[in-house]
Amino acid sequence: MKYKASKIILIPLMLLLVVACLKPVTYPIEPIIEYVGFEPFSDTGKVVFSFTDGDGNIGLDQNLLTSPFNPGSFYYYNLYINYYEMMDGEWVRATSDPTGENSIFADTITFSYRVEDLTPTGQNKALRGNMEITLEPYFFNPTSNHNDTIKYTILLIDRDLNHSNILSTPMILR
Repeated sequence: MKYKASKIILIPLMLLLVVACLKPVTYPIEPIIEYVGFEPFSDTGKVVFSFTDGDGNIGLDQNLLTSPFNPGSFYYYNLYINYYEMMDGEWVRATSDPTGENSIFADTITFSYRVEDLTPTGQNKALRGNMEITLEPYFFNPTSNHNDTIKYTILLIDRDLNHSNILSTPMILR
């Protein structure tokens, strides 16, 4: 009976020792993003990418409006998805111009987002996960003559203003 009781105590102690020896996962403090996929839904589309961040400071509290996160600042948004179209064999940053021309007066098409604060609780702040972003009302420029072959570039920014790598999606055929 004594032998069985010591086994019951020894097994949990060994498991505790193994868990205590595991090192926490670490990633660079700059966000790293990688393409996962794209799924069209009629006019809207969903782009999915994975991310890591070593210090876990991805996202903004919606009430954080002080500089540099104030409205009108580049850092008001922390996720930028730029839209490109294939024109004459080259990728061109697409504009809102219905002719598809790159007029200096036409605005380029960018989907800008304020991703909410994702900071984990606990001692290890390292983050790893997937983001799914729905591009709406259209994932393409419906007024363009060149919207049959598109792609996106994606930039994620953390609260320390560290920029991720710029992710370029593969070519998307409509």
